[in-house]
Amino acid sequence: MIVTAKLLNAICLHFRSRKFKERNNRQLSNIQSLVNPLNHWFRVYEINTPLRVAHFLAQACCETFYFSDMPEIPSNGEREYDFGTRIGAALGNTHPGDGPKYIGRGLLHLTGRYNYRTAGKKIGVDLESQPQLVASDFDIAVRTACLFWKTNGLNGFADSDAFLNITHKVNGYENGIKERRAALIRAKRFLNIK
Repeated sequence: MIVTAKLLNAICLHFRSRKFKERNNRQLSNIQSLVNPLNHWFRVYEINTPLRVAHFLAQACCETFYFSDMPEIPSNGEREYDFGTRIGAALGNTHPGDGPKYIGRGLLHLTGRYNYRTAGKKIGVDLESQPQLVASDFDIAVRTACLFWKTNGLNGFADSDAFLNITHKVNGYENGIKERRAALIRAKRFLNIK
């Protein structure tokens, strides 16, 4: 199963208006830059069937605002995950300023000091002291997402076409559920999955 820019373009919505020209250019550039890392790490992490690829890319598409943003754009000024908040504590944010420092980055938005430290140890890169790498280095952006996918058993959910289970693991809730489902439908259509 080979991932192509054509597949990624087919899954996402595009920013055609002049008003969104910068976002559109970023999206097109990101799509081109993601193809090689996706193909490499999908083999390593066994995201290797059309259904697994469709589910992964649909979630990644929505987490990254249609592949246009590798860091998330938090709704509360990056403070919703900060030290001293319930969510921040759950994410292992132990210092003031950890919320903004360890916002979601990468294809499936690695979030929180603990998760950056843990993923970094597993891939042999100090992500705790260099969290921006998860957004700026596409190889790391893809690899950390694939690591999360495999660690959480999402290939099994994808094999069962268990969309809601995957969404809950990736997002924790049902944020963007309509967009995620629509992206999955587009991915399945492109990959000819019935």
